[in-house]
Amino acid sequence: MKLFKQKTFHLLAVAAILILALSSAEACTGIMFTLFPKIGVSDNQYAFQARTMEFGPDVTGWRLISVPRGYPYTSCRQNICGDGIEGIKWTSRFHYVGMSPARPGMPLIDEVTDGINERGLACGGFYHMGYEEYKKNPSSGRTIANTDFVSWVLSNFATVKELREALFLRKVEVAQFTVPSCAKAGTCPQLHFAVTDESGASVVIEFKGGEPVVFDSIGVITNNPTYDWHTTNLNNYIGLQALSRETGIFYNRTYTKLGNGTGAIGLPGDFTPPSRFVRAMYFLTTSMPLDAKPDEGVARAFRILNQFDIPVGSIVAPSPTGQGMIQDSTMWTSLSDTKRRRYYFHTQTNRTVRVLELDKLPKNSLSYMELPAHDVIIDVSKKFTPMSN
Repeated sequence: MKLFKQKTFHLLAVAAILILALSSAEACTGIMFTLFPKIGVSDNQYAFQARTMEFGPDVTGWRLISVPRGYPYTSCRQNICGDGIEGIKWTSRFHYVGMSPARPGMPLIDEVTDGINERGLACGGFYHMGYEEYKKNPSSGRTIANTDFVSWVLSNFATVKELREALFLRKVEVAQFTVPSCAKAGTCPQLHFAVTDESGASVVIEFKGGEPVVFDSIGVITNNPTYDWHTTNLNNYIGLQALSRETGIFYNRTYTKLGNGTGAIGLPGDFTPPSRFVRAMYFLTTSMPLDAKPDEGVARAFRILNQFDIPVGSIVAPSPTGQGMIQDSTMWTSLSDTKRRRYYFHTQTNRTVRVLELDKLPKNSLSYMELPAHDVIIDVSKKFTPMSN
């Protein structure tokens, strides 16, 4: 059988994750939504999960990988789950595609941080530093590293219900990814996860005391603090609305608006996780009609997430390694169409939205595609068509 004749570079995957571990970037924003475009028609439901990724180019690069059915996994390679802890081994039940870390000259890595599988299950990891409590003393032989979680979900489950049951039954124990270089700096990555399936079921998964905590998604995810804190914080913003207020009265005097948009006064505009959570919920609520057609929903989702693009240089922080500075920026934005089994994306340097259809991708081998090269500005000066003299 020639399915996996090429080397899989399991051990070298650690190098890629280590690059991620040395970042303090915590600015990813995700939305999850369901559309019902044809009232009264059966099979009328389209569920989506979309997100931004904010690792600056000084942290890591990215490529797309396609992982086939039957692909063999081994977690906890090179003691990343703790000394002497053997990871669980499994074989992928489902084909999936997703984003994988990459560096020039680095071998192909078989792990993803975001993607969708052939059954329409989408999963993505979001930084959650300081708020995750993974298994401290995991069981050898049934443990995965938190950085393997997205790959484990996409390769094993078709629905959110199946995943819930597996977590309830403690099919695996999730351990903190740890290697000396990031442990010393206190930057070993911690993640919480968003998962959505074709039915529209959507959850956010966090870990406390080593055990999974599963929240029903309300349609948005960012980063710190915990998910229930974010949902409670929305109570502070119930006055936000799309409809502009025409006038206001202060001490018996009437004031009129200076322009449209007064209903959104108070909408936080900074890049902190709580502010992005509120802002994403506002845009999802006001800009995504439930009866939008699927393609319109895709376009609107990218338009919404464009509001969360972080320009290079607008967030700068000392590197956790103690050497120099790092800059957050939005490297790519993706969307999983769970019904039509499509994965859409654009990048910081190429704003054209591209789409991958899972049934058109290679089925018999681990494969990859580099992200499109820089193509920000295109000269269309010669595209004009003369009408007459």
